[in-house]
Amino acid sequence: MIFTLGNLGSKLISFFLIPLYTNALTTTEYGVVDLIATVGTVAAPVLTLNICESVMRFALDKDANKDKITQIGTNLLLIGMVVGLVIFPICHSFNRISQYSVFVYFYVISLAASQLYLCDLRGKELLVYYSIGNVLHTFFIAALNILFLVVFKGGIEGYLNAYIIANILTATYALIMGKGYRSFSFSGVDKKLLQRMIRYSIVLIPNSFMWWIMNSSDRVMVSSMVGIAANGIYAVSYKLPTLVSTLTTIFNQAWSYSAIREEGTEDENEYNNKIFRTLIGIVMLIGIGLITFMKPFLSIYVAKEYYVAWKYTPFLTVGCVYLTLATFMATSYTVHKDSFGYLFSGMFGAIFNIVMNLALIPLIGVYGAAIATCISYMLVFVFRLFHTRKYIRYNIKNKEFIVGSAILILSACLMFVDNLFGLTLQCALMLIAIYSFSDVWSPMLKKLLKLKGKQ
Repeated sequence: MIFTLGNLGSKLISFFLIPLYTNALTTTEYGVVDLIATVGTVAAPVLTLNICESVMRFALDKDANKDKITQIGTNLLLIGMVVGLVIFPICHSFNRISQYSVFVYFYVISLAASQLYLCDLRGKELLVYYSIGNVLHTFFIAALNILFLVVFKGGIEGYLNAYIIANILTATYALIMGKGYRSFSFSGVDKKLLQRMIRYSIVLIPNSFMWWIMNSSDRVMVSSMVGIAANGIYAVSYKLPTLVSTLTTIFNQAWSYSAIREEGTEDENEYNNKIFRTLIGIVMLIGIGLITFMKPFLSIYVAKEYYVAWKYTPFLTVGCVYLTLATFMATSYTVHKDSFGYLFSGMFGAIFNIVMNLALIPLIGVYGAAIATCISYMLVFVFRLFHTRKYIRYNIKNKEFIVGSAILILSACLMFVDNLFGLTLQCALMLIAIYSFSDVWSPMLKKLLKLKGKQ
């Protein structure tokens, strides 16, 4: 519930900012800011050796010295600020973003800082403060974007300024609430702990890069092969499908704590599969529901020139459903500090994604990028299903997975029947899914009503 309050509130604000962006920025401008955000997503963990992941995971150990862990994270962030100066010459080598090199630098550094100190709050199990930090971060982004885009008409620079300031304010909040300011010292660093943390997190750098390839490299390729305006439309097509992973990420954040505590218990396998089956039913329903109402919603949600984005959402939604299930299974890697498991699965999907993008984008344009992303997500799911068997044997031979997959894919195909008949069939399929998975959502609904009745 704590994670829901923090994440859902922030994601809803972000969700309703899309109409602001699509009306305040042209497709070309939105393509540029999305490209910068894409670069920043991979640059931040590279500059800090992805240390925020170690800060969160190592702090959850029973005998953890949380202050020393935070100190190591802070020191690597400070070093990253110096190394990050290399961003300037790199940006100047790309015409599209060369004039925004200063903004890119501060965007990356501020993003790294906010991620680090929010992870510090999670590691210290200050979950209420962590959730409030997420809400504040999005509130700052919303308020500052309204100020810079609507009032000042700042365009690309206004958008980036809003994110930079929001990141800095969030990092400051988390730093104060987690008392991370006590860690600003290069003396007395625990070198053995430093080595263990870096050994864990450094493997996650190529993993982050591999996920960047699957999540974002297609946007770079679309920009260069099709055009920056096409990337702006494709970026919008990503927003709704990622709601699937957004909603279940809330659950996975809480689940990771439970999975770590349950490690080594007698019923660990049975317990994990019980939760996994419930998650399958929920995520399939969310995916089917999004696909069913995608087109009518987009017609009122975004500016007219962005509506064509619906054509790419079926592939991305299906992919995000399987990615969500793969993310749940990856908890086994976190529990056992198996960062190589993340790397191998990410590498597997990334290589396939690059090959498919290079082959399909020149032939069928943006459709190629969407199809490549969908298939690579599904392959990561299959890889982790087998690779995590050394920890947990996840079971997919159940009604939720088999029936859900069939309805999800069929509903995605029906999106291209662009008339009332197609929408009617989609609604019928959604009703079948709701009925089929009633043993998943019905007990949850009863528990919620029971809790409400007690209040």
